[in-house]
Amino acid sequence: MDTQQPQFAVIGVGRFGAFWGRELSRFFPVSFYDVDAGRAAQVAPYGRWESLETCLQKDYIFLTIPIRRLEDFLKQHGGAIRAGSVVLDCASVKLAVQEWFTAHLPESVYYAASHPLFGPDSARNSLANHTITLQPGRIPFQQYDLLAELFTHRMGLRVLNISAEEHDRMMAYNLSLIHHLGRTFHKMQIGKLPLIMANLERMNHISRIAANDTEELFQDFYRFNPYAARVRDDFMENFRRVGDIIEPGALFRNVL
Repeated sequence: MDTQQPQFAVIGVGRFGAFWGRELSRFFPVSFYDVDAGRAAQVAPYGRWESLETCLQKDYIFLTIPIRRLEDFLKQHGGAIRAGSVVLDCASVKLAVQEWFTAHLPESVYYAASHPLFGPDSARNSLANHTITLQPGRIPFQQYDLLAELFTHRMGLRVLNISAEEHDRMMAYNLSLIHHLGRTFHKMQIGKLPLIMANLERMNHISRIAANDTEELFQDFYRFNPYAARVRDDFMENFRRVGDIIEPGALFRNVL
């Protein structure tokens, strides 16, 4: 990598991609690309809308595309990425992503796996003191050090280095469980109750945040995180046991 200011690209301009690109643009030039060119206007204040081919030549390339499309993207475009570039994801699963990076990126292309543990809602006011996980896959120290310095000293984030396996296991609780609870509350329309006490309002806040994420994200998390189903089943089993305190066997009597 040359001595000029590093160039960043964000490929995938959904809610998170637009948000993340805006935050990056506070420190480095950012280029954006998405298959939906109609999204160009929403990121115009923060960077340049450029072709996919141009974005694949940048120094640091963040792929903020849906998890289910990530492997096919790497298969199709991995060979076009400039030698020496660093590819990063922001996905909520890591075992699968690291496997795809290893399988589909040329040896001349570097990669690291990242997962910001926040989003446009939770970090709406500031990134300070939020956490991002970072797993260095195949990346020279100089490029990794730039990322660590960007995340910590400039963005004010806490960088957490954990294995991909530990990440996925922990996210099965932090995301799978919360989405189950939040989406259930949303379907029950708890927010429309005329009387909501403080504890229920806290739960309803979780519901509102979960509802802002797409069902596609929820589905992909279960498809690609090997621990998600285990946590769901553990929750359902313990939910049944709590119900048995009231009347053994009554909770699922009408649905089994």
